Amino acid sequence: MSVRAFILTAAALAAFAPDTAPAADPQPPTGAEAGGTIFRTICASCHGKDARGGGPVAESLKTKPADLRLIARRRSGTFPEDIGQYIDGRKAPPAHGTREMPVWGYILATAAPDEQERERRRERVIEEVVAFLKTIQD
Repeated sequence: MSVRAFILTAAALAAFAPDTAPAADPQPPTGAEAGGTIFRTICASCHGKDARGGGPVAESLKTKPADLRLIARRRSGTFPEDIGQYIDGRKAPPAHGTREMPVWGYILATAAPDEQERERRRERVIEEVVAFLKTIQD
């Protein structure tokens, strides 16, 4: 094969080859999308993938996990802005009694260089889960 034929063949193949340029690093999901991922990772074992309270762990609990698709309906159609405190668990009033649900506020405060950064990360994660919960209301 001549050099010219080789170059033409290579050019033709390159024209039909898939783009092999490295893709830009995708941005991590945020908001409700990130919240959905977090929900499926830490909440679905009790609340179920569909958030209706029937996760694989639900039957072993004393109290059936709530159907999280009905949060707004149970409150006359209004989604409570303070719902994150129930996920966090550190601020739940003692009058509500014992809680079987884990105190996620401690768990979600991921490793960070200082307490302020841990709190910022915890708040962001809880906000993302709340954003997701808003999107699944019946």
